[in-house]
Amino acid sequence: MDFYEFKEYSKEKFPYHGMRPQQEVLMGKIYECVTKKKNLVVEAPTGVGKTLSYLIPALYFAERGKRVMILTETIDQQERIVEDLNSLKHNLKVSFMMGKGNFFCKAKGEKANTLYCQLNKGCIYRPNKKPVCVCGTKKEKIEFDGNTTFYCPLCLCDYQKAKIESFDANIIVMNNSIYYYLKDEIDKKKQTDIVICDEAHKLEGSIRNAATIVINPKYALRRLRFMAYHYSNSRLRVHMDRVTEEDDEIFWTIVEDYVVKNASGKDCKNSLVFDGFKITSFGLKEDVAILGTLLEGYNEIVKIKEKIEDLSENEELDKKDLKFKIDNKALIPLELQFVADRRISDVPMVEFLENLGNLRNITGNFVVYKNNGSILCEPVLVSTYLNRLYGDASVVHCSATLGDLKIHAIKTGMGRSETLLLDSPFSKDRRNIIALSDGEDMKFNSIDFQSNNKKRNKANENLFKMVNAAKGNTLILFKSFGDLKTAHEYFLDAGYRGNIYCYESGMDGKAAKKLKEDFQKYGGLLLATGRFAEGVDIPGDALTCVIIDSLPFPVPTPLLKREQTLLEERLKSRKVKDAHWSAFLMTSFHIMARTVIQMIGRLIRTETDYGVVVIQDKRFNDWVGSEMLKRKYLKDKFLPMSVDTATEYIPKFMKKMKEDNLKNSSFFK
Repeated sequence: MDFYEFKEYSKEKFPYHGMRPQQEVLMGKIYECVTKKKNLVVEAPTGVGKTLSYLIPALYFAERGKRVMILTETIDQQERIVEDLNSLKHNLKVSFMMGKGNFFCKAKGEKANTLYCQLNKGCIYRPNKKPVCVCGTKKEKIEFDGNTTFYCPLCLCDYQKAKIESFDANIIVMNNSIYYYLKDEIDKKKQTDIVICDEAHKLEGSIRNAATIVINPKYALRRLRFMAYHYSNSRLRVHMDRVTEEDDEIFWTIVEDYVVKNASGKDCKNSLVFDGFKITSFGLKEDVAILGTLLEGYNEIVKIKEKIEDLSENEELDKKDLKFKIDNKALIPLELQFVADRRISDVPMVEFLENLGNLRNITGNFVVYKNNGSILCEPVLVSTYLNRLYGDASVVHCSATLGDLKIHAIKTGMGRSETLLLDSPFSKDRRNIIALSDGEDMKFNSIDFQSNNKKRNKANENLFKMVNAAKGNTLILFKSFGDLKTAHEYFLDAGYRGNIYCYESGMDGKAAKKLKEDFQKYGGLLLATGRFAEGVDIPGDALTCVIIDSLPFPVPTPLLKREQTLLEERLKSRKVKDAHWSAFLMTSFHIMARTVIQMIGRLIRTETDYGVVVIQDKRFNDWVGSEMLKRKYLKDKFLPMSVDTATEYIPKFMKKMKEDNLKNSSFFK
């Protein structure tokens, strides 16, 4: 392999007339880092064409014997990557490995579930030791990790098929969570040489979520009730049907009366027999044995629920506060039988018991706290997880918004890495960032609520003036749904006459997509929170103004506090000056700044886009904006303006951009 050969290969493979300069630079840098066994962190703004820029090197190295793993967060992006790979014409084996929940389980006749699949060891739809399938077909052999198994190409489930394909694949496309769960297993047959992570700004959060242990008795108790009803006889159900959903105690009193009457103090769970196909019992009626077992499980889980209710909310807990125990192994096969009978996908009881067992694995890297009735056990730093998963591979991280590339490398286990910051291919003159010098400081005061209300009212007044000045389709991004609701009411009271679309708490992806499409089609005002912003991609005149109401500094959760403290201690041990400030920059500031860049990035998505971004929060003008510039989160300078100056400037800027678009349109050429 030599660089000249790679350049010629890249030109030959590139599917369009010519490469952008940024694409040439990125491809060359990836080649250099892979050949020198270095890691690379890349920030490539929207429009650079980063997907092609890493796929062509991926094909080049894969064709020369290296194995490539491509990670991304969303299924949509994974499908686009596979589609782009296929369009580049190759003879390589490409595997597309999704999460198990995206596959159909033939055993259940429903959506697959990881724990159900693990526990259903007698499943005929996955590889086993039998060389002939129940359908009569002679099976294919798999030799893997010193073991020989067989699978039927006709009966094999889709998940197992995708996993088997990944063992020998030259390029594997998967999401971040699957990387966490399956990378070691997939690598046992063939080691991965190159890991490329697209949407890399999401990787840390994805790995943390995958490693987090959640203890929530509510869902386990609800499943127990459904199971008890399912296994009850018709006469017992008549009494159960009279009980409301909220009256759990009455429901279980009905169960208890029936069990006490028929079990005569016998051990119900030990009278159950599981033969792999059907649950039976000896010494007791089958329904009595099952209901007695479920009742015992209910009583044990209620005790855990009561212990959790006594704990303080959002305060770090000690591991010794988590001495939870359930001595009822029969609950697992009971739920698996119930799931198979009812053909449903989830197994909340099994998940609850699994998570209780996982509490034994908590180390000093975990922070434990109660949040909304659940116990969360979250890893503070995920760098060690990722560093182990990378192994000896060369790692490339790409994203349109990474912020401080060195901080990203440290937090995602890449260590000292090469960095590459690419310029946007779009003109910087088509967008202006305006920082309101007399905007409201939106830092929440936990004591003075009256002051907070005054800030909110003044901020809403500023937002209304900016929307009227923009005279175009506007997206306003809020920190909370409470602020969004207050602003919506203000706009209605102030007489705003255009369409208003509101993103709502709990809105699913389908509803959010419909909301965005309606806004894009009919125009007006779209009110949303920052979390919604990342999915907004609205070109042209359909979106010409983005307003950021409040800087999205994260809530200081126990996780964030512990991470900041841990980093501060490490920095102090290395004699770093201003360790507290540096730790703040690596945590709260880093999260906020990267989110702001995501928000700003909503505006310019194509070459013909134009408009203004207005940041209402005064803290941006006072210090945050300059700090973001200094630390290279923000690449373009911003314009400090008073509200009155901005209301005069914005219409003039918009008019000029519209005139420029008309002059440059093909109609006038």
